[in-house]
Parts: sequence; C-alpha cells; structure tokens
Amino acid sequence: MKIQRLFIYPVKSLLPIEVSIAEITSEGFRFDRQYILVRDPKSHPTIRPHLAEHLTVKRVYKLALFQPSINDDWSELTIKHTVAQPESSITIPLTPSPLSCLDAPSYQVSVFGTEASAVDMGDGPAEFFSKHLDIPTRLLFISGSGSREIPGAAYIPKHRLPLTIKAAGEHFQPQRIRFADAAPFLVTSTASEEDVRIRLPPDNQQEDVLLRFRTNIHVDVGSVAAWDEDHWRELTVFAEDGTTPKAVVRCVFKTPRCLSINANIQTGGGSPRSTQVYGLIARDRRVNKAYPMKPVFGQWSFAGPNGALLRVGDEVKVTERGANDNLSENLVSA
Repeated sequence: MKIQRLFIYPVKSLLPIEVSIAEITSEGFRFDRQYILVRDPKSHPTIRPHLAEHLTVKRVYKLALFQPSINDDWSELTIKHTVAQPESSITIPLTPSPLSCLDAPSYQVSVFGTEASAVDMGDGPAEFFSKHLDIPTRLLFISGSGSREIPGAAYIPKHRLPLTIKAAGEHFQPQRIRFADAAPFLVTSTASEEDVRIRLPPDNQQEDVLLRFRTNIHVDVGSVAAWDEDHWRELTVFAEDGTTPKAVVRCVFKTPRCLSINANIQTGGGSPRSTQVYGLIARDRRVNKAYPMKPVFGQWSFAGPNGALLRVGDEVKVTERGANDNLSENLVSA
C-alpha cells in the first residue's frame, strides 16, 4: 500500500489543493482549513454577539466553484472562481501576519459544537465571495490558539488514544482541530473510490469522484477489497527507505457523509439524481451504528508526530485492525 494522493483545504468547503508533500501538525496538515467563510454578522445576526454562522458546501453548493492555489514560495493563496466570465480571482496571504490582523474584527465560529476565534480578512475578500455567492459573506482566519477542541472529546475513551499520538519516542502529542468538522484528517482508499465510481452512469465514470469526499490522505491499496478501511485502527507510514517508520495515523471513526457529496463541482448546483453519490452509497454503506441513516466513506483520523512530512508514494502498512468504536453513541446526543 502507498499514499496515492494528498489534499489540503486552506478554506473550509472550497475545492482542495492537491500536493505531493504535506506536513503533519497537531491540528491536521499545515495550512488545512485555517480560513472559513461566514455569513456577514452585520446582515445575519446570530443568537450571540460576535458569533458568526459559517457557510458549508452541504447547504451552499456554489462553494464548490472556488479553486484555491498556492504560489511557488508558499506565501500567497489565490482563489479563482472556476466558471466566472470574465475570469475572477483574489489573492490573499496564505498565512496573514499577526500585525495585519491586530485591529481586525474578531468572531467566534462554531463547527460541530466546538468553537474557535477568527479574525476578519477585510472588505476585499468579502466583496469577492459575496458577489459570487449572492450572500453577504466575510472571510475569517483562525486566531487565538489557532485551534479548537475536537467535537465529542469527552466521550472518547482515553485508553484508545485517539486524542494523542505516540509516534515519536515515548512522548504523546495532543491533537486538536482547526475548521475541519470533527477530526484533523480524513483517510480513504482507492478500492472504495473505484467502488463508488462504478455506481455512476457510464458517461460519468471519468469524474474525479474523490473531490466530492474531501479526503486528506488517499491510500492506494492495490488488490485489497473495497471498504477494507472500515477495519483500520492504525496505519504506519514509512520513510523513503521503506523500513523506517516516520508517522502513525490513528483511524478512530467511520465517517458518516452528508449531502455535500451531491454537489456538482462543474455547475455549483446539485447533481442530477442519477449521479447523486449520497443515495448511491446509502444503499449498502450505512455501517456506522452511531449514525445509522448516513452512508459511510473513509475514516476520521489523527496523525503524528508533528513535523513529519508525508509524500505521495510513501509506503503504508496497516499495523492495527479492529472495530472503530472510539466515539461512543453519546456523541450523537451531544
């Protein structure tokens, strides 16, 4: 098994950037989901002052029409609208300097029940996104500690170690999260991707269906059967020599999917019924007892050590298997 593809999502709910190398941090890949789009709090007040409602592709399919890219020196992020005529794009810092954010308005953003602080990136990005989404929108960058608590953390048995990674000597590294939904990483497999692809009508089977699922680490499993990742508990990633372990990935929860996977990334609308992936996999993929009505694709995961570099082509081995029961059913009610 080898890493086939790696993705980062600098802005939550926009299209990914595919990379050949990615650095692990305690909150996911570096630069992943550090920006988020929210409804302008001035025109869309919430139940609490300074709480902003985030936009998600599961409800706003037009978010799938924005393609980010990073410049060669990894200092700037350009976001292009994929169908606008004439062409339309905006360039912002990949990571804004603290001084530039010093006097910016700050908001709290709640995702999956846990909150993070975020600062407003100004009127330029707001006007760009508001124009193309037809929604008064602000672009925010994560601030404060630069992370938020993992949803359901109180319900995860500590002995299962999903919130810490023992990947460097005897030291455990705590795991948190930025604006990803519930875990720093999503791990998927080529066999399961192919299983989904062949469910599509023949004319649609050339689609890069993986873009609908927002994976971070896509593993080429060779001849291994589809959905084998349902039983992964731990993966070990090896250095270039193929024998030295360099990272550990803990798979903690079979990922329940939402209607975001029905977004049509060519049109920014919903997919025709015959290509609605949610329904196609719901037929036989309702395999997470905590979410019995939702189909599953991939595993929410944690990884370490911080600073490890994952590369396309790295060898991967399944070093622990078993039922992924790390999140109790109490998480559903929470």
